[in-house]
Amino acid sequence: MNYYEETKEKIIDLIEKEEYEEAKRLIKNELELSYVPRDFEEDLIELLNQIDQKTFRVKSLSEEEIEEYLKKDENHQLLAVDALDKRNLRDEIYLCQDYLGGKGFKNAKALLIDSLIRQQIDHVFILKDEDQEIQFNPSKLVPLEESDVYKECNKSLEERFLKEPSMLVLGKQLLYKEMILSLPLLPDKAESEQIAERIEDYIRKAFE
Repeated sequence: MNYYEETKEKIIDLIEKEEYEEAKRLIKNELELSYVPRDFEEDLIELLNQIDQKTFRVKSLSEEEIEEYLKKDENHQLLAVDALDKRNLRDEIYLCQDYLGGKGFKNAKALLIDSLIRQQIDHVFILKDEDQEIQFNPSKLVPLEESDVYKECNKSLEERFLKEPSMLVLGKQLLYKEMILSLPLLPDKAESEQIAERIEDYIRKAFE
């Protein structure tokens, strides 16, 4: 059993013992790390949903609850974004725009943008990110893993860490984290080697 499986099992055990605050603390600590595997991140959000359901005794978030959660801390925003991902976002355009154009955590906003892209929502949104505004139409974009720059970076990392599987796993985690946080503006394909080289340098220094 690897680290992520052990951590997930520990959180599940805490939930079964109804030690919800400790479980939430562990989840928050994991989500705040510089890299989190996509599958593990989705599991953490799902576990947060379970805790929320048990503590608030609700099966799913209502429209009002989603709006309320989007104004709270990062964990609540992630729960709200996860709930939106399960909805038809064509019916939630105003809410999505209101959130993307206001204050919010970068990680949660990135996951919402990813959902909008996967549902191919044909609408021009305005993302307010720090001091800049970015206009984008999700229907004109492709899912992260289908983008040319992601494919090229992934290929380059596989070549660089051909005989170092543990470093390759970490490299792919860092790549995904960097790319999703750059949404909706992905780097150009021509930058793929520079990105892969930067990730390799970071990992090798970390393993020194």
